[in-house]
Amino acid sequence: MTIEVSIDDFNMSQFNHMAELFGSYFESNNKLLTRGYTEWLYAKNPFGLAKMVRAVEGDRWIGFMAMIPVQLAMHDANLLAYYIVNVLVHPQHQGKHIFARLITAAKELVKIENAVLMGHPNDMALKQWQRSHMYFHEPLRPNLVLPKLFCKGVNASDVQDARQLNSVLPVLQAQAKEANRLSVVITQAYISWRYFEHPANNYRLQLIEVDRVAVGFVITKKVRFGISLLVDQFMLDKHLSEGLGRLPWFTVSFKADSSTRELSKSLRLLPLKKQIPFFFTHYYLPFSKHDVMNLGLSASDF
Repeated sequence: MTIEVSIDDFNMSQFNHMAELFGSYFESNNKLLTRGYTEWLYAKNPFGLAKMVRAVEGDRWIGFMAMIPVQLAMHDANLLAYYIVNVLVHPQHQGKHIFARLITAAKELVKIENAVLMGHPNDMALKQWQRSHMYFHEPLRPNLVLPKLFCKGVNASDVQDARQLNSVLPVLQAQAKEANRLSVVITQAYISWRYFEHPANNYRLQLIEVDRVAVGFVITKKVRFGISLLVDQFMLDKHLSEGLGRLPWFTVSFKADSSTRELSKSLRLLPLKKQIPFFFTHYYLPFSKHDVMNLGLSASDF
């Protein structure tokens, strides 16, 4: 039977087909098999509906890849990107080059839309993405964030609602328009969806103030007892060090080495082998490691 590969906007009516495929890998209580998480990730994103890349044999889904839209800003311009998540091929159909066909379809779409493909592939998927000629930048490596015990005039307060960030969003948005590095476009709607409405993860957002003036915010989540992960930071550049210094003790940040060197007073590279590969591919515009080094995990920690 012929295997057809196509790309469509997400539609909740297709959930049962998706759940059947994901059920070939995951236990029934996995978040990927719940309607709430599926609808949140694929349908409620303020940047738009997710794209579903599907391999179908007859009426049965045998391969799937999700493309999550995210808007990036640099030099007073926005750039559409798609972050790749939840790629899998049914166990009975391994070895039929379905994964490669899914990637080819995604590449064709971003070429048409003048968009970016970005992702952090796991070890099993890495070689296929490399064979597909993705542009890999520096891998992200684990660093310990160094707390600043005494930082005069710097205060961090927990944020319970995205509206509490209204005072700082305009200045951060203005900085992004002038910046020579890419950053996620941040709006109240995006912050609410991404962090406060997540159906599975609990995030801690802290508003950073210097001399009672809001200068940015940082996002962490607990990954195990006593250890937090820095998911992202949106700070005025001149106050980034102060913001990182107010993070919870024993916070780990995954950064490229070039970023670690710039923040040498705030980060210490950990002696661990773990690293996260990172591809960021645009077929018409060149982007350097400098351009992408400020992108955190906002577009990936789903």
